[in-house]
Amino acid sequence: MNRRAFLTATAATFALPGVASAFQVRTFSPALWDEVRASDQVVILNFRTNWSLTCQIKQELIAEAISENPEYSALQFIDVNWDTYGRSRMAERMKVARRSTLLVMKNGNEIARLVNEPDARKIRGLMDAALAAG
Repeated sequence: MNRRAFLTATAATFALPGVASAFQVRTFSPALWDEVRASDQVVILNFRTNWSLTCQIKQELIAEAISENPEYSALQFIDVNWDTYGRSRMAERMKVARRSTLLVMKNGNEIARLVNEPDARKIRGLMDAALAAG
């Protein structure tokens, strides 16, 4: 990411603190994961922390994309707390090596992945892949 994009995203984080709550997010649990894998719904797993600036910027970019494209509001996001589940067998099996990872999943299979990319265009591309998989 270039300096201008980083500074813009950082400024947006502080200027729009309530935007990240503008879309519906479910909190990961093993029971929820079992439910999601048993269905044919498309979900976006968001491996994140509350203390990571990159994760906060990514949340803002997701919220901004949803506000600009109403089709994105149909997507189902599941927050996976990296501090709790980052070293879990699930994360290991999915080869999630770091926080700030987005995974699009359907039927337990990976459709798309974005790792540590707080880039609006790439996040929209991932969300488009999720819509296409639905």
